[in-house]
Amino acid sequence: MTHRDDAEASIVAARDLLAELLGQRTTTDVTIANAARAQAIATAAVAQAILALSDVLNRQEFTS
Repeated sequence: MTHRDDAEASIVAARDLLAELLGQRTTTDVTIANAARAQAIATAAVAQAILALSDVLNRQEFTS
């Protein structure tokens, strides 16, 4: 890391600390919320794919 990177990381940490002290959402909070939202969307997509596969298999069972 460069000195600039270190300085930018320190500024972000200071902003996050100030936000926490003021009871506001931090960049970390937003990042975690976005990751949780993405995981929920992915989980729902997998569940839909499983249900669709189940429907296809059930249709094949009844038509055979």
